[in-house]
Amino acid sequence: MFYIYAIIAISGVTVLYNIYSAYRKKNLVLKLWDNNNKLDYPINYLGTFKYFFENAKGSSKDEYGVDDITWNDLNMSKIFEKVNYTFTSVGEEMLYYRLKKAHEKHLFYEEIIERITRDRQYRSKLSLILAKLGKAAHADSSKYIFGNPDFNFRKIYFVLSVLPIVGLLTMFISVQLGFSIFIISVLVNTTLFYLNRSKNEVEYESLFYCLNIILTSRKLAKLNNDVDFLKRTNKLKKAPFIGVFLLQDDASGSNLVLQLFTLCKSIFLIDYFIFHYIVNILSSNNEIYELAWRKLGDIDCCYSIALWRKILPFYCLPKYSHNNSLIIQKAYHPLLNKPVGNDFYFDKNILLTGSNASGKSTFIKTIAINIILSQALNTSTSREITLKRGLVYSSMAMSDDIEKGQSYFLSEIYALKRIFDIRDANKDKFMYFFIDEVFKGTNTIERVAAAESVLNYLSDCNETRIMAATHDLELTDILSTKYDNYHFRERIINDEIIFDYLIKAGPSKTKNAIELLRITKFPEQVYLQALRNSKEFIG
Repeated sequence: MFYIYAIIAISGVTVLYNIYSAYRKKNLVLKLWDNNNKLDYPINYLGTFKYFFENAKGSSKDEYGVDDITWNDLNMSKIFEKVNYTFTSVGEEMLYYRLKKAHEKHLFYEEIIERITRDRQYRSKLSLILAKLGKAAHADSSKYIFGNPDFNFRKIYFVLSVLPIVGLLTMFISVQLGFSIFIISVLVNTTLFYLNRSKNEVEYESLFYCLNIILTSRKLAKLNNDVDFLKRTNKLKKAPFIGVFLLQDDASGSNLVLQLFTLCKSIFLIDYFIFHYIVNILSSNNEIYELAWRKLGDIDCCYSIALWRKILPFYCLPKYSHNNSLIIQKAYHPLLNKPVGNDFYFDKNILLTGSNASGKSTFIKTIAINIILSQALNTSTSREITLKRGLVYSSMAMSDDIEKGQSYFLSEIYALKRIFDIRDANKDKFMYFFIDEVFKGTNTIERVAAAESVLNYLSDCNETRIMAATHDLELTDILSTKYDNYHFRERIINDEIIFDYLIKAGPSKTKNAIELLRITKFPEQVYLQALRNSKEFIG
C-alpha cells in the first residue's frame, strides 16, 4: 500500500511541477517582446537551421545564392544570429533559407508584421502558439517535402504483432502452449520495440515534430482567420492526434499510466505501425504538408523580423526598379553600435580608396548586406533604398589555408575565379560584386597589372555592378573611364587621427601609414627614413 501512495504522491508532484513550469514559461514568453529578448534554447551545435536550405538545394535547379565565401565575408552568421528571434525550428530554417537565397522573390506578410508590432493581444496569442511548438535539435522536418524517406515496411512485424493475441486465444485450447507463445512473443516484440526506438530515436522525434507543425499551422490559421488554409490542410488535421501514440515513456518513471501505455505499445509493436502510417500520410500529401510547413515558417519569420525592426535605430521597406542602379540614404551597418549613415548612388562601377581604418570595408559590407536584407527580409537598415534585384558575391576576407597548404594569394585567386565563372555562365542575371583589396597578397607591379585586368573584364558586362576597394591609387587613373572614384579620409588633430566615416567623391589624396609611425612613437629615425623613402619612391 505504501508503494501505491508513493507513486500517487510522485505523480502528483510531477503534475504540479509541470503546471508550474508551463506557467513560468508562459510568463517568460509574454515578456520577450517588451524586453527585446529571445526564448532561451540550448545552443544548436548541429546546425539544424540549415536543414531546409540543404533539402531545397538538393531538389532545385537554381544553384545560386549567397555562397559560403560571401556569407563569411559579410559576417552573415552574426547577422543571422542578430535577426533570429524565431520560436520554432521551422522559422529558424526559413530565416536562414531566405538569407542564403535572398535573390528569390519571397512572400512578405507585412500586414502580419504590422499586427504583431501594434496589437499586443494578437502578439501574445501568436507567441504562445509558436513557443509551444518550440525548437527540436534533431528535427529534419522539411525532408518530407522533398521526397519519400526510405523506410520500408516489413510484413514480418504484422505477424509478430498478432502473436500475443494468438497466444492468449490458444490458452483456451492448451494453457501451456498458449502461455509459451504469449511469453515468447512478448519478449521478442518488446526487444524489437526498444531496439527500433533506440535505432530510430531521432526519426521518431522528427516525425512527432512534423505532426506538431501541422497542428500549430492550423492553430495559426484559426488565429488569422485563414479559412482557405484550413480547407486545404483538412486532410492532415487528424494526423497530429494519431501521433499521440508515438509519445515516449516518462524517463523519471513517475507517470504510471504512461508506463503502462508504453508497455502495451511494445507488446503489439504499435509504434512501428503508427510510424509507417504517418510517414505514408506525409509522403502522399507532401504538397499540403509543404503548405503548412512554409506558412508556419513565414509567420514565425514575421515575428522575428518585427522584433528585429523594433530594436533598429531606423529602417525602411525597399523599393525595386528595373534600372541597373541602387539609391540608398543614410545606410548603416546593422552590427555596429554607433553607426554612421551614408547616402550613395550606385549607378556605375565604383573604385574606393582611402586610408587604413577609414571605413572602406565597412561601407562595402554595408551596401552588400543591405542588398541581401532588402531582398530576403524586406528590410533595409537605411532611411530609403531603391534597387534592382540581383545576386550578391564578394571577395574580401581571404586568409591562408594551412590545411590545404594554400597561400593568401592563391585563396584570393580562387575566390575571384569563382566570380568569373558565375558571371560568364549567367550573362542574363543581374549581379553585384564586392571586392576588397584586389590581389593584396602579391607585389605592387603584378598587383596593379592583374587588378586592372580583372576589374576591366568584369566591367564589360552590362548586368553587373562592381564596388572594389584598393590602396593602389594608380588604378584610379587607369580605370577612370569605367569606374567612378570615391574615397574615405581622416584628419590628424593634435596627434590624433579622426575619422568621420563619410564617403566622398573622387580618389583619395591622403595617406596615414607613415604618420601612424610617428603618432604611435616609433623611433624618430624610422619615421624620418620612411618619409625620405616615400618621397624617393614617388619621384
